[in-house]
Amino acid sequence: MRHILKTIIGILPALALLAGCTDQFGEKLFGPDTTVAPVTVGDQTMVFLNMTDADEAGTPVTATPVDVIFSAAQPVGQIKDITMSARIDDGRSLRDCNFIVGVRDGQELYQAYEDAYGYAVSPLPEGAYRLMTDIISIETGGQTAVSRALVRIVNSSALEADKDYLLILGPGEEQGFVIEESNSLLYIHVKRRGGSGALAGAADFRPMSGDNALDANGVDLGINRNNLYYTLSTDDMADMAEFTLEGLIYVDSFKDDTERGNSTLAGISSVWGYEGGSCNFLLRFGDASINPDRLQLILGGSKYIIDYTFREKQWYHIALTYDGTSVGFYVNGRERFSTEKSGVISLSTDGRFHLGQSFNQWRGFNGMMSEVRVWNVARTSSQLRDNALDLSDMNAVRNQLVAYWKMNEAMAGSGNKMIEDVSGHGNDITVARQGAANADAVPTVVINNDIDINLR
Repeated sequence: MRHILKTIIGILPALALLAGCTDQFGEKLFGPDTTVAPVTVGDQTMVFLNMTDADEAGTPVTATPVDVIFSAAQPVGQIKDITMSARIDDGRSLRDCNFIVGVRDGQELYQAYEDAYGYAVSPLPEGAYRLMTDIISIETGGQTAVSRALVRIVNSSALEADKDYLLILGPGEEQGFVIEESNSLLYIHVKRRGGSGALAGAADFRPMSGDNALDANGVDLGINRNNLYYTLSTDDMADMAEFTLEGLIYVDSFKDDTERGNSTLAGISSVWGYEGGSCNFLLRFGDASINPDRLQLILGGSKYIIDYTFREKQWYHIALTYDGTSVGFYVNGRERFSTEKSGVISLSTDGRFHLGQSFNQWRGFNGMMSEVRVWNVARTSSQLRDNALDLSDMNAVRNQLVAYWKMNEAMAGSGNKMIEDVSGHGNDITVARQGAANADAVPTVVINNDIDINLR
């Protein structure tokens, strides 16, 4: 009997092999029918998000910095909060996890930033920021973090005026998760503006949120149309014996090169002036025969091309001057075009001056503008360079100004409809929009104050 029991016990493992074996989830691992290897779970991809001034989805962090700009006119202690979050890019989290956000440092990071953006930065002093919350948590089965990290940037006396500082933040590693290198760092550029002490800002000309409706004929020729623009009625810019028109511009995106063959689009993006009417003056990007990233200048019946190729998402100071004998055009203080000219020149067309408007809604200016000024004298190249970002002593030159729009705030008492002419000459500009059919999208002044304007 003992001999029989030993034989039966010895046969049982063999029977188990013949029957196959399953794991705790019921999946057959091996057996006489098939052989299946255990499932291997790889690292999940975590996306590091900037939630500051963003919708609930957030914005994936890239090398594009967050600008925090304080003014010398603002009190010490003024704050700006930057919030960070995360989401799982491939499914849902397989376990609870906590990503610890910390400061990243190293000269190579600052040098890489300078190489990318064209200006040097220094580490942000510890007194100018505080990590209020440094944990981003994702729960098992979740896709989006249930808690966010927060860093508070402080307008501190430790910040030197007009000096560029950088704070770099990144989440720590967590087992089972991977973060793409291009998404691993949040760059926060901090600056305390000096100059006149006025708050930095720019008017946003891009299409209003929710204003992507078709036009009255049911036509939609693409995105980034139906933009905002500004206009005023004035005689102060007609028949000028001398003048300077200057300002800061930032193009978010140029028109597509393929549009140049379409007579309605023509690859055009108007900056200053107006295409319609007598068209005394017009400055615009592109045309049927001109690349969308090149400026075309129209004075009376003459057309000129500015010898400079502009780039998207970069600030430029541009200026048009006339001294009674010649016209000059400057980019960042350097002359790029000149021609002989005499007589008087009108910057207004049919008694109006326009910023960002064209004769149809498909040719708007897709970007931002700041510090736009009209003078009754021809400014020198050194004056253009030295005062590109700010006019610190306006009282000394007020009689030479025709209009000055800082574009850093809506005009008080205008119902968010106008931008003030701070020269005091009353040439305030009014916001409008081009051609959209959505009657609910009422145009209002849109100002971005969380920016810095660095010229390369």
